Amino acid sequence: MKKSLIALLVASMPAAAFADVTIYGAIKAGVENLDLGGKAAKQTNIDDLGSRIGFKGSEDLGNGLKAIWQVESGFAIDGNSDGTNAGKAYTGGSTGTLANRNSFLGLQSNLGTLRFGNVSNYLDSDMGLVDAWSYNSQILGLGIFTRDATRLKNSVRYDLPAVVPGLTASLQYGTKEDKSAASQQHETSIVGLGYENSGFFGKYAYTHESEIAGIANDKHRVEVGYNANNLFVGLGYQQEQGASSLAWNGFAPQTVVAGAKTKTSEYALTASYSFGAITPKFTYAHGDNVKYNSVKQDNTGYDQYLLGADYALSKRTTVGAQYGELKFKGYDKQKALGLNLVHNF
Repeated sequence: MKKSLIALLVASMPAAAFADVTIYGAIKAGVENLDLGGKAAKQTNIDDLGSRIGFKGSEDLGNGLKAIWQVESGFAIDGNSDGTNAGKAYTGGSTGTLANRNSFLGLQSNLGTLRFGNVSNYLDSDMGLVDAWSYNSQILGLGIFTRDATRLKNSVRYDLPAVVPGLTASLQYGTKEDKSAASQQHETSIVGLGYENSGFFGKYAYTHESEIAGIANDKHRVEVGYNANNLFVGLGYQQEQGASSLAWNGFAPQTVVAGAKTKTSEYALTASYSFGAITPKFTYAHGDNVKYNSVKQDNTGYDQYLLGADYALSKRTTVGAQYGELKFKGYDKQKALGLNLVHNF
């Protein structure tokens, strides 16, 4: 009886109520075997690797103007509400909270796109191709290098129209809504620029975060490479200056120098080539020793190696395997082996 009433209700609703609405997402799961080095216990985990579901749509307002919207949420299919376990730094945004990922309401026309909400920054939406891995543990992917690719809450983002084919540009501003003396929120401004032509691409992002305790953060990232004809080669470089929390942002075991002005530099290189359904890939990432108050500190950098391959079971389902090593200078090497299954819908 209840099913019949629901079916009748849906059938009676106007077709326009369902027009231009798309459901999309990805379900990602895997097995990860971790060796954190030293006396740390080895772990074998069944993990969610950043699953998500989203709803998006638009309404034609006339004269070339559209209202656009999107609500995207992360969830963890392994039963962990926050997507994390001990010894891991990658959260995947899997809090289970509605709209905890890229979610917005906006307008779109030939003058560009304007969005308000919890909006992905340029590093999250347009960059990060060098991180070609599905993972939960930081050992098995570039979670350290891409740590600033995220959503910016309480923000407005404007993307310029595609006047020049292949050219992208965006401006984003995030407010500091908590203005109390103890607030750890930043007022954030982001500029993103990119250009793609004949498979070659170049992208740049600059992020400025307002002062906390007298220190502001400035972050730069550049990515260049080639992505066509089954071949991908991407090189990334980023530099960050500001608070001591920028020193790998809690990913590394070393103790940061509180109150010091910090400077970090990192590099990442990824290459892959598809042979039919099989795509072998390799990544090397490096972080220079950190500078505190312009003085380079020994044993504060890192090196990371990743080797693996994906096999496309279909256009939407992929199985992958990868091996990773992560070495923070002055500490034991961390190693991991991962197997994953990803389905996009």
